[in-house]
Amino acid sequence: MKILITGASGRIGSTLAAQLKEHGYHVRGFDIIAPPPGTYLDDHVTGSLLDLNAINHALLGIDAIVHLAALMTWVPEDNARLFEANVTGTFQLLQVAKDMALSRFVFASSGEVYPELNPRQHPITEEHPTLPTSAYGMSKLLGEQMVRNISEQTGLPYTILRFSHTQVAVELLDPNSFFSGPRFYVNAKIRQLQSLPQSPAVTRTLQDLQAVASAQEQHYISLDRNGKPFRMGMCDVRDMCQGIELALTHENAINETFNIGARNSFNFDEAVRYLAKFTGLPVVDVQLSTTRYDYETSVEKAIQMLGYEPKYNIFKMIGDAAEQAL
Repeated sequence: MKILITGASGRIGSTLAAQLKEHGYHVRGFDIIAPPPGTYLDDHVTGSLLDLNAINHALLGIDAIVHLAALMTWVPEDNARLFEANVTGTFQLLQVAKDMALSRFVFASSGEVYPELNPRQHPITEEHPTLPTSAYGMSKLLGEQMVRNISEQTGLPYTILRFSHTQVAVELLDPNSFFSGPRFYVNAKIRQLQSLPQSPAVTRTLQDLQAVASAQEQHYISLDRNGKPFRMGMCDVRDMCQGIELALTHENAINETFNIGARNSFNFDEAVRYLAKFTGLPVVDVQLSTTRYDYETSVEKAIQMLGYEPKYNIFKMIGDAAEQAL
């Protein structure tokens, strides 16, 4: 089987490509970024989803598509680019794919379509209302709707995966990581908040973080204004790629939507203290005025229908990252 991965140069795409290659698939990448030296791909097309010629070239001889490529941003000034990449780009890919005899079109959506930070009930299942509160979540929901519509018109077999927050384990030890830095490190969080549009909640949180900041980086435990720790799920990229391959190959995945992520959420106080054992950095508690993270996403549907088996919780990820750093 010849598989096209859009966004193949990213952290999920590159890990997935290596996994699929190991399992005997022919893997072609399609990305605006050229693959690194010693590529994990059989071949690669460098191009944009806004370029129909590049899309047609990338899809020649392809049997299935994993559409990972997307712009991830939560800065309002980026919204036009975000919708161009995530909505127009997906539309153009579907316009070419719909006329092909593909075995599967796997679309990478997001838990932000629910929304995760303001759930109507716990755990968040695939039946939860889709009510995105971010432009990114809205762009992903529009992508889902386009995929389903094209399938209804043409019979294109699809699978929609709503990704939970996903990371490579080693990122957890890196204060400069785009995701882990602001989530677990004081100075990294200050830099992130300073780059965002200012609001009373952002300003107050900045002040509280700056009050405990020091030249040496520190970990912080995210608490709400009542002192309750934040809580969320985090998926190891290896588990995410397991879920993607199942979506690509399992008969039960056809024309279905699945949450893919960790089996359980974690409390920030427990995870940060465990992380500090390996980094040796001090830990401070900080009450944040920004939106509280407190949600549990169910992956039971993928477990029951696809045999999905997430293996890495936050503590296993931290331990693996520490071993790799030695």
